[in-house]
Amino acid sequence: MKMKKSLSILLFVSLMGIFGCEKMEEETPTKLLMQGTWELTSASDSLGSDIKSKVAFPVTAIQLTDDNGMLGTQGPMFTYTVYGGSKWIETSAKIKQAFDYANFRFNTGEFFVEGGNPDRFTVEAKLQATAVAGGLTDILSSLGVGNGWLQQVVYHKFIDVKVTFPVQVGTKERNTMIWEFDSQTTAAYNYKDAKGNIVAWGGWPVNNFTKGKYTFTKQIKGLNDIVKANI
Repeated sequence: MKMKKSLSILLFVSLMGIFGCEKMEEETPTKLLMQGTWELTSASDSLGSDIKSKVAFPVTAIQLTDDNGMLGTQGPMFTYTVYGGSKWIETSAKIKQAFDYANFRFNTGEFFVEGGNPDRFTVEAKLQATAVAGGLTDILSSLGVGNGWLQQVVYHKFIDVKVTFPVQVGTKERNTMIWEFDSQTTAAYNYKDAKGNIVAWGGWPVNNFTKGKYTFTKQIKGLNDIVKANI
């Protein structure tokens, strides 16, 4: 009896080990899932209204790298997320001038994810004009930011952005990534002084950002090819 009991326990432990290993193999870390080139395919605000045309001109595409880098045409998307509002239509013309994506001058930023499989992460967008003519200060002025807060570069950080990867029906592919700026998300805006020290930027209330949902589709093409196809 003791031998049978021992064998049963051994079999149970072995099966648990096998299934446990399979489960671990399926659990791809969130950061690894996020890496790659993504194109924004839909966007909506907290009321469910479509805002894709407001944030993607000509297209919103990002590349997330293993060293936490973010490169792409995300400038308008983050500008809208931070400022949005009633002045967006008149400001969007200045935004188009400030970001020179047609010549593949992209914005940069960073993203940060804890190890394992968290469903929240931090993203920081470095907003800086990429065009020769027109700067970020022109955009900030048109939005009503006071002279004392006008900067050529502002770092807009969002903490606890929700990220999910819906699995396509009938496959194990996770080629869709959804970012949600919701009630758990908080913001912090900074700039850097002449010595590179981070300084809090008070030009805009951190609680006034637009809550919304952004759906990205993974792409095989590079950023240049995506932009070229949409110009």
